[in-house]
Amino acid sequence: IYYPLEGYLFPNTYRFTNKDVTVKEIFKKMLDEMDKRLSKNKNKIESSEYSIHELITLASIIELEVAEKEHRKTVAGIFYNRLNNPSAYPTLGSDATTYYAAKIDDWSGLTYKELNDCTNKYNTRCNTNYGLPVGPICNSSIESIEATLDPEEHIYYYFVTDCEGELYPTKNSNEHTNIINKLKRQGNWCP
Repeated sequence: IYYPLEGYLFPNTYRFTNKDVTVKEIFKKMLDEMDKRLSKNKNKIESSEYSIHELITLASIIELEVAEKEHRKTVAGIFYNRLNNPSAYPTLGSDATTYYAAKIDDWSGLTYKELNDCTNKYNTRCNTNYGLPVGPICNSSIESIEATLDPEEHIYYYFVTDCEGELYPTKNSNEHTNIINKLKRQGNWCP
């Protein structure tokens, strides 16, 4: 795990009256806020087949994969479909996790070497890294956490978004590739 608190510090605006506030105090406030937010969903968390660490990890992937809040439950459903069908879809295939694995913050592109670095357990594009990555890849919004706890049920296993943020969920790799090619022809493909 690159950063042990990654995923557990709730992103928000915090006010401190003491200008000499310590990092420990800041982290405590952020961790307390995460606890408060998660406590509201305690029943869903406890009834999940996934641990809190796995749920926070999935929420972080959704956070970085989907800019539009209204698409997060759909994408959560896609990732759960993959997790629940490992023989057909052994990996999540998330670009966000692979960028994180390679420590590329500007999404400028991944090399063949980075895409196929199976030693990095954050890389969910690698064909030997099954399921969820080792840990969260960012600190998630409440919308991504709630999407993880209440995903949309559907039959999709792939998705792509266009340059305007429109989501295109698809059932298989052929449909997925066709959408990407269509978006490229339209000049609306923003990898």
